[in-house]
Amino acid sequence: MASVNLVQLFQALKLPISATSDNNLSAVRIPGVGDHRLAKDSNGAPCLLIRQSPTTASSVPIRLANLLIAFDVLCTIVHSQGNPERDTFTIIRCTASPALFPHFLRILSPIITALGPTPTRTAVQRVISGLVELFQALTVPGKKTIQGLWAELLLIRLSSDPLAMVAAWHRDPFEDFDFAAGPQRIEVKSSGLRRREHYFSLVQLTPPEGAQVLVASLFAERTGGGESIQQLFESIRELLAANTELTSHFDTTFYASLGSGWEEAMSEAFDLELATESLAFFAAGTVPKVGEPIPSTVSDVRFRSDLTQTTPLAQTALIAEGGLIAAAVPGRVQFPNTPHHSNRPDNT
Repeated sequence: MASVNLVQLFQALKLPISATSDNNLSAVRIPGVGDHRLAKDSNGAPCLLIRQSPTTASSVPIRLANLLIAFDVLCTIVHSQGNPERDTFTIIRCTASPALFPHFLRILSPIITALGPTPTRTAVQRVISGLVELFQALTVPGKKTIQGLWAELLLIRLSSDPLAMVAAWHRDPFEDFDFAAGPQRIEVKSSGLRRREHYFSLVQLTPPEGAQVLVASLFAERTGGGESIQQLFESIRELLAANTELTSHFDTTFYASLGSGWEEAMSEAFDLELATESLAFFAAGTVPKVGEPIPSTVSDVRFRSDLTQTTPLAQTALIAEGGLIAAAVPGRVQFPNTPHHSNRPDNT
């Protein structure tokens, strides 16, 4: 089932007439999900109202920098028809600046669809734990460079099977590989210098026995007229619209990668045509690396490797491998025409 467009629903809501309490709300039922409501409080902030039976067990409200969650709250609701209603809900409220409101609502869309009309308290608690983790990530520095994240998003967007790629996308940006499914792993490397020189950890090029590692290499140059992080993010989400679980996974991974710098990062853009044309895949075993064996007292070995003289894998060979590797092969993806500009940021 496709998730509901909460952004459009929220934009149609008016401010509540009575502002005597934070729990006086203007609200609308969310189509297809029972009695859950989308609301706007007296400050114009979005709230998700989850319908549950009251419980005698009290839960302490959760307060984060951009999020407030309160349980079993008696609310006064005014609908578009003007008729008031009093009922008890769990309230998930975005307390951030208005710039975060659309992102908050997009994050909630697949979650509320997955909850269904009669969620158990365990299901609600699981959703809340995921939201807390995500919003906490938005208050700390990002775990990935903007250029590196853009390159990973582009690989997903260009791939012949974006759903398989998103399912394999790392939840923790500090994992050794960007994508992993069974024994197959893919590590994405980007260069802003138009040279295939990338930094590797020795672990990435010496995988465990039975694992199959692919290196995806591309050139990523910043340009004001290029494809932005936000454009890639939204185009991938459109492809995932029918799969609420994958959409939630994608959102969490994306925002955790950007961290507190998410707002500034959204407009960062890179040369789409250059990146697409330069994309090449290499078997990890063919990438130049430091000699082995490494002394047992030495760890966390990292180095820069030049792949210029290394032969990339043919598309037919990638498809023959099947699984994640075949999924990463670019499909027929149409992007808007992007003007070509030249810039030379640091290599990553």
